[in-house]
Amino acid sequence: MVGEGGPWVFLEEASMSTLQIDLDEQTLKRLRQISRREKRALGDVAAHLLADAVRAVRLRPAEDAAEAELLRQINTGWAAERWQRYHALVAQRRAGCLTPEEHRELIALTDEREIAHAQRLEHLIALATLRQTPLDALMEQLGLQAPGYV
Repeated sequence: MVGEGGPWVFLEEASMSTLQIDLDEQTLKRLRQISRREKRALGDVAAHLLADAVRAVRLRPAEDAAEAELLRQINTGWAAERWQRYHALVAQRRAGCLTPEEHRELIALTDEREIAHAQRLEHLIALATLRQTPLDALMEQLGLQAPGYV
């Protein structure tokens, strides 16, 4: 339910707490414009914007440190030389000219790569949980795409 009277917005939903917010006229005018443009109730717009702002605020330095560490782990990858070797072995396999030793090396590298991807996904899930955002939205924010084979 939304109540308006003067420069404030009154928000109330069955599953949420009630909150009265005193707003300056300009902010209330802007909220009304957004509400009309998005064809959403004023209270819904205000609640959504407030929730976004609250999620963006860091409460503790520990959260920032945890997020930084998760981002570091997410962005950790193979060195260029390792990728080159992996791709060279894949090309040799496709050409049908892998030696048994190279085949074992390719299997080991593939296993290592799959484990690294699983760990990266664990770190992404932890970061999404920390940021209180869906995993797909986080991946979009970070410019990441799910592998095509999933």
